[in-house]
Amino acid sequence: YFKMNMPLYLMALYGSVMILSVLVLRNAFKNRLPKFVFPVLWGLVLIRLLVPFSLSSPISAPVPEWTLPSMQATEAVIVEDSGSPDVSQNLTGMEQAAAGTAEGKAFVTVIQSGETGAFGGVAGLDRRVVLPVLFFLGAAITAAILYRQKKRYAGLMKNSLLVEHNETINEILRSAGCGHVLVFTNDHIASPLVSGIFNPRIYLPAGMSFENLPLLRHILLHEVMHIKRKDNWMKALMLAAICLHWYNPLVWIMSKKLSADMEAACDAALLDHIGMDERQGYAGSLLAMAVTASRQTLLYSAFSRTEVERRIRNVLDYKKASAFLTILSVTLILTCTAVFASGGQAPFSRELSGYCGSDSSRWSVKAELTRDIALGDQAQRRAAYAIFDAMKEDKTDDPGILEKTILSALSREFGVEKGAFRLVVELNPDAETLAAEYAAQGITKDPDGWYLYQGLPVRTYTDEMLRTVQTREDGTVDIRIIRDRMGEIASVAVWRRGDSAFDKRTKEIEREKYSRTAEGRASATASEATIVVNE
Repeated sequence: YFKMNMPLYLMALYGSVMILSVLVLRNAFKNRLPKFVFPVLWGLVLIRLLVPFSLSSPISAPVPEWTLPSMQATEAVIVEDSGSPDVSQNLTGMEQAAAGTAEGKAFVTVIQSGETGAFGGVAGLDRRVVLPVLFFLGAAITAAILYRQKKRYAGLMKNSLLVEHNETINEILRSAGCGHVLVFTNDHIASPLVSGIFNPRIYLPAGMSFENLPLLRHILLHEVMHIKRKDNWMKALMLAAICLHWYNPLVWIMSKKLSADMEAACDAALLDHIGMDERQGYAGSLLAMAVTASRQTLLYSAFSRTEVERRIRNVLDYKKASAFLTILSVTLILTCTAVFASGGQAPFSRELSGYCGSDSSRWSVKAELTRDIALGDQAQRRAAYAIFDAMKEDKTDDPGILEKTILSALSREFGVEKGAFRLVVELNPDAETLAAEYAAQGITKDPDGWYLYQGLPVRTYTDEMLRTVQTREDGTVDIRIIRDRMGEIASVAVWRRGDSAFDKRTKEIEREKYSRTAEGRASATASEATIVVNE
């Protein structure tokens, strides 16, 4: 499922993970794989850093929870209408907002209570203002510095002289299929370089001797390889990534490694072109030009002193890749492309259905998404019907079997893998069945609705599988309902007043009560401070 909705902070996060992955691969296989592999992998990283695409697939990782703000959620609770009383009776702690019926099912939309989230409050407002300002300020400063360098180099290039009617140069360029490329000489550069994206040109130092034909040939062919491999395009994308992600040290590390890998790939392509017999001569040309070369620049593809020893050693040790190694490298690139492209996805709404309950099942089920998929029209209604149909088909009341049946039904309905869905299965017996189960264990209710255990008032009642809790101050017993995986009551844990366990729980309850009181006071103080600031 393809979308252009990736937020910048996730582009940076996923891009950083990719940079680290390529660095690990580079350190492990740099001397074993063909040199063209790593510039291609860096190109994939640049696409992730610059293009806000989101591609959801079965291998996509879940969106990090910390990237999502905690906000009030609107949720639809769906209960099959089979003559049961008010469908909103189980919506304890929720505010009913709207209700309606359709095709034998009752739909109740409720708003859950919750925090306003990570971006609420005065501090959140400050972050939303300050962080974008800092980001754009840093990007502007970085772009200004790079533009100044570019402008300075462009001014130097204006004084270049076109090399015309040099048959040696023209023949070398024609033999490489680049006879249309213009060659200039310049007094202000110390090493050859290629400048230009749409109309690339080769610039040579004015003091360079054209009589050294092997050196001239190696230099021109090296620069031609940069042009053929579109290395200046790669440099431009790298500069854009640096401006956009100026704050990320991994991007700056990537720029250095990418420049080195492009030079290594260019050396390898040149050796494949001129033949293995000229390895020593080409290594001598690298050494001769690196002695007078300036330091490496981000703006152009040029000879450089940096890493010259490594480049010469790679040239002397170079062996043409075998067919098997080439196929293995292409497979690695394709695999990394698939993983990198769909490994991360943009934030999306996980809600698919509300809790669905039916008289035909003792369980209620809520369906959520684990990845972004194209749901189509009336997705919530279709999901609810698929869940209800699966409930009617299931005769086991086994939550594990019911879950598998519902996942299969949702997979068929939406045409995706089962792993695209996540189910929340909860015990949901009707009131009469629950009362009978409790009565069999000696649990009843007094006229005010408080639980009694064997006639004794219950202080704390917990049924974890039902997610229900009741507490009061004057009870004499604590009970906890223990159920098996089928939802049947297996036992009732009881703590009575006077028991050491009961007294221990009393102290725990008092500590929790004190903690909640302290938190309430702190929250009230913070609210007062916020009001003062706002005023």
